[in-house]
Amino acid sequence: MLTLLAGCGQIGAPEPQLSDLIAEGRTFEVELVPVIHCAPVGEYQVAQGAACDGEFVYFLMRTSGNGNGIICKYSLKNGRFAGQSEPIYVFHGNDMTYDAGSRLLFVAHGSSEGKILTAVDHDTLEVVEQTVDIEKGAGAITYSAERGRFAISQGGKTLHFFDGDLNWLESFDRVTGTGYTAQGMGSDERYIYFPMSGDADNILQVYDWEGNYAGVVNLPTTWESESMFWANGTYYVNFNHDGATLCKLHISFK
Repeated sequence: MLTLLAGCGQIGAPEPQLSDLIAEGRTFEVELVPVIHCAPVGEYQVAQGAACDGEFVYFLMRTSGNGNGIICKYSLKNGRFAGQSEPIYVFHGNDMTYDAGSRLLFVAHGSSEGKILTAVDHDTLEVVEQTVDIEKGAGAITYSAERGRFAISQGGKTLHFFDGDLNWLESFDRVTGTGYTAQGMGSDERYIYFPMSGDADNILQVYDWEGNYAGVVNLPTTWESESMFWANGTYYVNFNHDGATLCKLHISFK
């Protein structure tokens, strides 16, 4: 059973880093600890992308159909509500990331509008640019401040790298036939992580920043994963569950 905690500040020793464990080939288990719940707001019932700037978490909540969404802002430290945007056209709004260079949130429209992003000011939650055109399709997006690069994917079949100005650099094929549904993506300094939903559990499919497949991390839940991010040394996955439910990953060793 997953029990919601009030806020997600660090308690005790720092969590082991997934990137280190994967690189070392360690055997470990992951427990999901719910830390923030973003409840449905009126017609905005469906949790999609989530992102973090290190201080606040941003949840994209969409209507049941493609079209408008709202961005809800919560404190990462204590889980308190900090504001929400006006309705924004995001089409499917499949994923979102925070670009520390421009200090903007980028929402991936996904689906048939896969080559369009919406840029949002992370402070005011106002739209800066509604149609950011990119060369490759984007159903999932993550930005690495350490590398100054975006990684983008569409439909779980490809992995694209873009520079900090969203110029396409190179593309790689992803592993397919896993039996899981592709969702959003997240990253740290070493790896890119794809949360994927299945009937019995979820997984994180892992690649390095050179486009090489690095394995799978199992997530013990049947909730529908939507997106993930790494903030202040902790990994978080966002689920479409009674609105948006954000869980941090607690690692233990067999």
